[in-house]
Amino acid sequence: MSTKSTAERIIEAALQLISEKGYTAATTKAIADLAGVNEVTIFRHFGNKRGILKAIIEQFSYFPILQEEINKNVTWDLETDLLNFSLKHFNFLMSIKDYVMIGFKEAMQFPEINEEIANTPLHIKNELIHYLQEMHARGKVREIDFEAAALSLIAINFGHFISWARLGTIVSDMPTEILLKTSISIFSRGLTP
Repeated sequence: MSTKSTAERIIEAALQLISEKGYTAATTKAIADLAGVNEVTIFRHFGNKRGILKAIIEQFSYFPILQEEINKNVTWDLETDLLNFSLKHFNFLMSIKDYVMIGFKEAMQFPEINEEIANTPLHIKNELIHYLQEMHARGKVREIDFEAAALSLIAINFGHFISWARLGTIVSDMPTEILLKTSISIFSRGLTP
């Protein structure tokens, strides 16, 4: 008997089908068959195929990791914190890079994928804004557009991830930690009063 819950089996089946055959072929019937459940069970647990998509994206979201870092491990030293956030973000994205790349490929055809994927950077952006506002209140960050700063940090981190995920060491074989440390150092200087 499987120790996985019904919802876990459904998500796993959906991921497998999307990876192998694409989003279109991953019908609720095909997902149910692969998960070993009745199609009605999918509707009870997730409502529809988009509900499964949302659950998959939530499962592969960096946001809970960032939230935990800010709540438990923040040092209130800008460069240290941003480097920590960035390294964890990069490593997390690399651990799920195949799914991220599939998401990009499939999102071109299916707007609902883009809409669901957008929730992750939106949550990350808001958490970073709150962090930067608190740093400003502590006198450690100058008055800036905090949303623009948060989006810029996300773009830097995601840019490094895409470069490594798509090109590997073709462009540079510089270790990720050195690259991120340099980027965060430059970025932090722009925020410091």
